[in-house]
Amino acid sequence: MRSGRPAVHKLLGMGQLPDLREARRRLGLALDAICNDRWVLGYLRNGCMQPITGSEVSPRFLQSRALMPLSRRALFEKRPLVINSVIEKLETSNGDDWEFEWPAILYAPVGELGQRPIGLLVVGCQRDHWYTEEDVAYAHSLGYVLAPLVAAMKGPMSRLKEGEGEVLQLMSYGLSSTEIARAIRTDDRRARALVNSVSKKLRSVSSDDLIFPVIQRSRRAFRL
Repeated sequence: MRSGRPAVHKLLGMGQLPDLREARRRLGLALDAICNDRWVLGYLRNGCMQPITGSEVSPRFLQSRALMPLSRRALFEKRPLVINSVIEKLETSNGDDWEFEWPAILYAPVGELGQRPIGLLVVGCQRDHWYTEEDVAYAHSLGYVLAPLVAAMKGPMSRLKEGEGEVLQLMSYGLSSTEIARAIRTDDRRARALVNSVSKKLRSVSSDDLIFPVIQRSRRAFRL
């Protein structure tokens, strides 16, 4: 329930996080307007994309990865670009190289209007699909409205050490330190230390920083 008092920007305490689960849910709803089987949102760092969140929580999909040639072009031109192709399904593929293997990929730069992009949204469809001009325009708008979220997360996440990024993702799903210890195969003491370290580094981020506004497509309002 909400009280009648105005919202106050609150700093996070140890073991707490901004509500990344809610941000992921809202972004997933927004991306329901575009055919996709996977999506990842990340910030740019040293020629790579460091994921912030995605449709799946898995270390192999949420690790820093080098930018693909088309994604670099999209960032340079400050506009979404797509790969649309018709290929035979790779039965033996495990999806690790999905940006190479899937027939439909959309790259949308994330940043303020007219400014250099600070992030990237990657959307992919595992089935034969053709992303339309309407899809591209929608992704372009989404790239603008996601800019504050990426800006808020970029600095704190860049300070995370190796292994803390995975802990951040597990925390964002509401796992306790004991559950995280089992997931990353360590003891409770080490897991608690990692949880507190991650919380401390993300203390400057509030849940308000992760809210993005209503966007429209085809005369429909997606109320996120």
